[in-house]
Amino acid sequence: MTTTKSVIAVSNSTNSNSPGITITLESTGIFLGILVSFSILGGLGIKIVSSINRISTSIIQIEEDLKEYASNAEKIRELDKRFDLHVQEYINRKDVIQMLLGQMNEKIDHKFKRVLFYTRDIQRFLQRDTNFQIREYEENTEQE
Repeated sequence: MTTTKSVIAVSNSTNSNSPGITITLESTGIFLGILVSFSILGGLGIKIVSSINRISTSIIQIEEDLKEYASNAEKIRELDKRFDLHVQEYINRKDVIQMLLGQMNEKIDHKFKRVLFYTRDIQRFLQRDTNFQIREYEENTEQE
């Protein structure tokens, strides 16, 4: 019977100083395990770097939004000041108009009283010197 023997690597024990690398199944398995470990560590490293980049981008976006918000808040503050000035100007104009209307009302009342006194003087004169009859005037307050 013939027996066959498989030999992957054979080392010559008589010549131990020969240059070269002896590859065995065990060393190949260790080498492949190291490559797989490095590839997994590289993938984790890439995942961590991409997460940090995403966080950095989010922080930059938040900073830009805060700057825009601060700008809008300043604009709102300016508009609020302008609005307060317009409200105060409206109140002042309203007060002036009310004062002017009050003065005009007093002038009209004064003129009306003077006209009333003049007409009464004329009525008395006419009643004394002539047979003039004064009719009473009734104001019709019903709306048409």
